[in-house]
Amino acid sequence: MTAAPDADPVPRSDSPLGLDHTTIQQTASQNEGQVIGSMTGGMAIGQVTVYLSQLPTEKEPPRSTATLGDNPYQGLKAFREADGDRFFGRDRHIQDLWQRFQSLHNTPDTIRLLPIYGPSGSGKSSLARAGLIPALGRQPLPGRDRARVAVLTPGTHPLEALATVLARIVTQDATPIAKADEFQAALLQTASNQQHEGLRRIAGVFPDIDALPLIVLVDQFEELYTLCDDEQVRRAFVDNLLVAACDRAQQVSVIITMRSDFLGATQQHPQLNQLFSSQGFLVPSMTPDDLAVAIAAPAQQAGYELDKATVQLLVHEAQGQEGALPLLQFALTQIWEGLRQGIEPVDTLERIGGVGGAVATEAQRIYNSLSEDEQAIARCIFLSLIQLNDDKTATRRRATLSELITEKGDEPKVRNIIHQFARPGVWILVTSANQQQVEMVEVAHEALIQHWKELRDWLNQQWEFIHQKQRIEQSAQEWEKHGYSKDYLWQGKLLYKAKLFLGERTTRSDIKLSYLSEEFIIRSIWQQKISLCKSLCLLLFFPFIVFATYSHLRIINSATIELSQNDCQVNANTRFFLRYMYITGNLNKLGSIDICGERLNGIQLPQVRLYDSRFENSNLSNSNFQGAILAGSDFRGAVAAYSDFSNNANLFNSDFRCSDDGCSYLLDATFEDSSLENANFQGINLEGVNLQSTNLRNTDFTYADLSQSIGLTDELLKHSILCRTILPRHITLSQDRNCSHDLQD
Repeated sequence: MTAAPDADPVPRSDSPLGLDHTTIQQTASQNEGQVIGSMTGGMAIGQVTVYLSQLPTEKEPPRSTATLGDNPYQGLKAFREADGDRFFGRDRHIQDLWQRFQSLHNTPDTIRLLPIYGPSGSGKSSLARAGLIPALGRQPLPGRDRARVAVLTPGTHPLEALATVLARIVTQDATPIAKADEFQAALLQTASNQQHEGLRRIAGVFPDIDALPLIVLVDQFEELYTLCDDEQVRRAFVDNLLVAACDRAQQVSVIITMRSDFLGATQQHPQLNQLFSSQGFLVPSMTPDDLAVAIAAPAQQAGYELDKATVQLLVHEAQGQEGALPLLQFALTQIWEGLRQGIEPVDTLERIGGVGGAVATEAQRIYNSLSEDEQAIARCIFLSLIQLNDDKTATRRRATLSELITEKGDEPKVRNIIHQFARPGVWILVTSANQQQVEMVEVAHEALIQHWKELRDWLNQQWEFIHQKQRIEQSAQEWEKHGYSKDYLWQGKLLYKAKLFLGERTTRSDIKLSYLSEEFIIRSIWQQKISLCKSLCLLLFFPFIVFATYSHLRIINSATIELSQNDCQVNANTRFFLRYMYITGNLNKLGSIDICGERLNGIQLPQVRLYDSRFENSNLSNSNFQGAILAGSDFRGAVAAYSDFSNNANLFNSDFRCSDDGCSYLLDATFEDSSLENANFQGINLEGVNLQSTNLRNTDFTYADLSQSIGLTDELLKHSILCRTILPRHITLSQDRNCSHDLQD
């Protein structure tokens, strides 16, 4: 964060947030502020400090100018603010942008919003982030010797992204959840003039805002239209930017980068659309001389001289090719890796299929190197990272890591596959952390979607099915957002298609619904039955009741049979039957169930009452069993990572041991305030498992690893069975307290 003035700023009495100088006081020196900025997603770039809404998590290789071992090229990744010293070939365009941005500040009546747009692969993001921002760090605006820069991508929740990066500046905290929530509410609120003034007012209480103005850089602005489905949020986001950029105090300026094929979408916001026309900057294609500099200069800076023939060949292949810049950078990363192995650039180019084929060739090579099972997971990952639009176009989307882990025990495999595509020098996938520090994954550039034939084939083969899945997911999220209101449930033709989707999904292992979406469909079906009853009861009261009861009893009968079968085979209807029985109050009547080997991640069964049930080898990750009674149940080999068994859940005499097919996986599960009396955890790793205030009387931890469990005390383990148990360091009990003499020997 940039330095504060010597004296405390004067409180702003018009602040709608109650913020004053004691709330966001900055007392660090300039250097201290830059260090703090680095800790919270900020970095010092000359005279500006940059704060990010998405924190990169991929590990950069060490860079040096002395050895060939350090790859100086970006691959598919866009250049960022810290890459300004390696961003070549755009000097004229950077100067043009700086002058245009500076001209927006000449008069107080000008709207200080600079749109930068161009086709996919034209280098818009890199030009803004690694070009203009470092230029402002070297040459600040007249009268403003320093600035704060808030960088964000809209994503599915643009107001949250903006609120979070503003909160990071204020709190110097990487995860300022409370302050971000406060700011988001302010951004959504309208003033008495019906305008969204949240951004202007929040920035207005920043310390020394007149000398240290705020620059908001919204990268990939098209995500506002491809990923955000809430029209009210879209309007509030744009209004906040425009109102702040119009304010005569000139405390906030805005820079936008957007793909030019989304210009039509800006007509939803007439004033913004006009600004694209009157003061937008269309990113020019690079001349042959510019391309030659972009190709040769990074290598020169890293201590190697590419021969002129190679440079000219690359210029020839890249010039005039749509979206060539990321492909060129990717080809250069491969050439550099080849040079490290003694392979001539021309031979590398021939192997990878030239500039146009480089990314597809490398993606296909990595995919072909995977096992058959790993290829299935890779297909699922890539299909989950692509957004299909109504205009038949496909764009990339960010997904949480947990969203990509859908099968029992697949987390290590998923992480390994992502690493294969995201390792330094490849960067086909990139990782980051969102506002809540949740791991995110995305395709590095849409050039991959355009050029990798295998991926295009997957999409073309299942386009309608994937599109249907995304429609269901979006509607489910809308239903959740509105408090699970029945008004947002599906009915009629939409619900009919959703039922067909559920029936077909068993034949499409690459495409999976989230538990929220399955719950959405189940609730829609149940609500439809209620609505039909209400609509028809006056006309066909008795016959309809008979029919409805008959249909209901048929489902109950089918569910009862399915949930008591001992076949340990995956059945696509099991989740539906479980939720239907639970919602209608019939699940507890079964007493016990047998759902061995099922895929039930994310299932919601709080307060359920089931005894001596069989969950062996089932995937129960991210599930909710709060307050449930599951005494005597068999969880051997089950995956229950991140699941919740807290709030007085009763798992008396339950069995979590290893099965013939593997060990139970309980990473970060919580059993807080539950009863595990007489439960068996022999040989299980309880890493991150919360056992605070848990009844562990006679719980068997023989050969178990409790070293990273949470909440354990000597008192809790006083009556547990310990033998060859790995205990936390603070526990004073003997790890072999209950071993027989044979085991002790």
